[in-house]
Amino acid sequence: MDNPGSEVSTVEDFPEEFLFSHISLLDLPVEIFFHICSFLDASTLVHNLGLVCKQFYEILKDDSFWKVKINRIWPNARYPLLPPDEDDELFWKLSCVTIEKQTNLWKNRDLVETFSLQNGHYGTVDAVLLINNGQTCITGGRDRLLICWSLTQPGEEPCDQLCSGLGHEGWIWNITSMDDVIYSSSWDKTIRSWDVTGNSLTPIKSHEMNVQGALLCMNSCPELHLLATGSSCRKVLIFDPRMEKSVARYSPHQAAVIQISMNSKYLVSASEDKTVSVWDVRAGAVMKTFLLAKDSFAMSMFMHNGLVYMGDSNSNIHVLEENNDFNILKSYKTEHTKGITAIHATAGSLMTASLDKTVRIWGATDPPQSIVDFECKHGDVANMHYLNEVLAASAENAIQIWRAKAVYQHQL
Repeated sequence: MDNPGSEVSTVEDFPEEFLFSHISLLDLPVEIFFHICSFLDASTLVHNLGLVCKQFYEILKDDSFWKVKINRIWPNARYPLLPPDEDDELFWKLSCVTIEKQTNLWKNRDLVETFSLQNGHYGTVDAVLLINNGQTCITGGRDRLLICWSLTQPGEEPCDQLCSGLGHEGWIWNITSMDDVIYSSSWDKTIRSWDVTGNSLTPIKSHEMNVQGALLCMNSCPELHLLATGSSCRKVLIFDPRMEKSVARYSPHQAAVIQISMNSKYLVSASEDKTVSVWDVRAGAVMKTFLLAKDSFAMSMFMHNGLVYMGDSNSNIHVLEENNDFNILKSYKTEHTKGITAIHATAGSLMTASLDKTVRIWGATDPPQSIVDFECKHGDVANMHYLNEVLAASAENAIQIWRAKAVYQHQL
């Protein structure tokens, strides 16, 4: 009970500065909170504001907010280049962060620096691999050399060779990594493993593949500790590098196997005969083999988030879905004028490299919309790799690097 003579306080009885000092974001209607969030970058929302308290975290769990934010960047951002992942509650948040970050970076050429790795190879560099968060680049070429390059920090002078040496007795065609070990494949029919420690590239073992033709493609599956390779004699081999014999060996094509990619469930191979074959790893059998196109064959392949992206000899992109029996969902004609030799997908973009001497970065839209195109000053692009805002394209005698400048990295 109030004391006799006491008066009830009203809003007018409190100083204005007292009232406003006690109003916070927690008191705002959700609609106004979302409106304020629309002016903030996705990374700040996910990694800062969303962690302030449980209320902010719960509000920012709403997938519809992130879908709207993504569509403000790319109005046509949708399936299949931006595939939904219903099992991952962070998918739309992290996709938005990646899309916003990559779009802002690649649209503004002033935020990107480029330089070349030269005076190491003589001849076409067909194999390129970035490791150590994009701070080290491993390359192999038709000169049979395997070179390890140290990429300096953004804004510093270009890089130094850590080591260089004869990697194989034939052209080095592919490089991959698994469990901190580097693997290279060659026309000499061998796959060799290497340890990259400090400033050295030390050979570990040489695996003889016992095939009649050159090894033209290779991919790894760290989850199963398996390597897969395709050869010019039409064979596909799957093996565990810890063992001396193959896990599987089969011939699904009528011509050379030139592209291969795998995950823990399936292995997808492509051939010069214009066909694509799917091997069921668990069943140990070919699931299906089909014609990709009547007038072109796959020159590049990348598996990401349940989709298989292929670039063909007629500069088209094909998208296949794992959960739809690997049927072709969409095919797109690109702005490349020659075959697509490399393709890479992220949560925020699609990257392609071509024999027309360009590297193009596309938004996750349907159809893909170009963000930027870079010209490789060393000629036709033979291969490409992307890691941690670093893009490496290999060509004749050299590798060209594009990456975020120091000023942009400080903003992340």
